[in-house]
Formats: sequence, structure tokens, C-alpha cells
Amino acid sequence: MNSDTLIIKLRELLVLLMQSRSPGDKSADALRYCREHIREKEIPMNCYGEYREIMDHLHELADQNNHFAPDDLLRSGGDLLLGVLLLYERLAGEVAVSQYMTQHGAHYY
Repeated sequence: MNSDTLIIKLRELLVLLMQSRSPGDKSADALRYCREHIREKEIPMNCYGEYREIMDHLHELADQNNHFAPDDLLRSGGDLLLGVLLLYERLAGEVAVSQYMTQHGAHYY
């Protein structure tokens, strides 16, 4: 999966997470989306660790047996959104540098 495609999938994931439903329901839908649309084998190696952290947060929030205090739930949800946004920013930066290098005939090693 190239960076452009992963950016689109992360944007769709953010849309799922921004819905006005319970955190558990949103997380379960987001997990389902990731399983169906983002294959771990196709994640670039430089993004895999961050992607796994996002998945771990989703599993934690989607687990019906976990009972969080409201402030812990807010913090965990915020960490999840921040993780997705940071990965999105990283990929967008890589795409921008790649496009710049291609347009100017430079080679990136």
C-alpha cells in the first residue's frame, strides 16, 4: 500500500472516530474498518509501529469488559486521535517530499 492510499484510509478512519456515538461503538467500527480495508502486511515498515499503537488503542477502547473513568476514557480517546493525526502528518510529509523531488528531478536516497 502506498502512502497516498494509506492517507485516504486514515482520513476515513478519522471520520469514523469523529462520529457522535459511544467510544466503544466507534472503536469497534474503526477496528472493523481497519480489518477490512487496511492490511497489516501492506503497511510501510516506517509506519508499522505507529499503526500497531493505533490498533492497540482501538482494541482497548472497544473491549466491553474495560470500565474506564471518564477522564481516563477522554485521555485514551485523545491519545488515539493524536496517534492517527501524527501518522497522517508523517505520511503527508513523505508524499510532499517525494512529489517535490520528482518535480525537480532530484533523487531521494
